[in-house]
Amino acid sequence: MDISKEIEEVLLKHQGLVYHLESNSLSGELFLPHGDSYDLIIKLEPYPKFFPWVYEVGGRIPIKMDRHIYTDTGSCCFTTAAKSQILLKTKITSLIKFIDEIVVRYFENNSYYEINRTYYYDEYDHGSRGVVQSYQDILEISDTKSIGRLMLQRLQNKKLTIRDLCYCNSGQSLKKCSYGSHCYNYRLFRMIDKDVLYNDLKHFKNVLKIK
Repeated sequence: MDISKEIEEVLLKHQGLVYHLESNSLSGELFLPHGDSYDLIIKLEPYPKFFPWVYEVGGRIPIKMDRHIYTDTGSCCFTTAAKSQILLKTKITSLIKFIDEIVVRYFENNSYYEINRTYYYDEYDHGSRGVVQSYQDILEISDTKSIGRLMLQRLQNKKLTIRDLCYCNSGQSLKKCSYGSHCYNYRLFRMIDKDVLYNDLKHFKNVLKIK
């Protein structure tokens, strides 16, 4: 869909938001389904390669990593770069889906936290551990060395075929391992751009140093 049509779709549904052409951004009040609302600025520049940058500007969420706000930029932390790229190529295929399924859920989670002092939805850890956890989630294995090896192979333009041994070291072929789920996971993994993989490798090094 053309980006201008995507923006129109968002404005039609979320009438508290206004689009600013000069800054390619949305701002205003986002109303949640259960009555709460948040004042936001949404900078569209990274989209569709990455999620847009979203800022809560009403002062409700402190700028702390444990509140899922990046302390260097002040923007909302939805997920890792790798996970966002996969979502944008599979489930979050439009701007309205990003608002409805990522942004709304994020702020619903914050509203729940304000009442219960815990989050309703589980989140990744912060920093390097969170990046590693996202790859463990994508590939459905816990071995950080195997994941790091797979990332290096991808950066070297090496590709597993369905007949190759699975990346999880089970001894089964990629096609058959885990009833085919690892084959599907590997296809998702290959949706991650190489520049993201390159940047994320340092997080694996950090985690391995801690261990």
